[in-house]
Amino acid sequence: MRTATILLAAASIAAVAAPALAAERLTDAQFIQANRCLGLSEAKALGEVDPAALKQFIKDQRTGRHTFTSDRADTARTDAKRAAAKADEAAKTVLIQERDGACKELTAS
Repeated sequence: MRTATILLAAASIAAVAAPALAAERLTDAQFIQANRCLGLSEAKALGEVDPAALKQFIKDQRTGRHTFTSDRADTARTDAKRAAAKADEAAKTVLIQERDGACKELTAS
């Protein structure tokens, strides 16, 4: 009986941990790029996009990052928002294509 309980507990833990282990860790460069994507998603000048999933993805990936990398990521997000706010129509089109193309591919992998 006790062995069955221990095996059941171990199986439960493994089932919960498996999805967390399945997500691959981004490189620092990919992490910084994901934050740039978040900035583009949050930029009001580029239109409404729900950044909730991307925010959670970044939060999950932030753990264990060096402070320097986190600072660079924050800067990339801020710079992307600023670029979107100052962009003319042609530049906005390019930024929207980046947000809807490369950014979605990054989080899909």
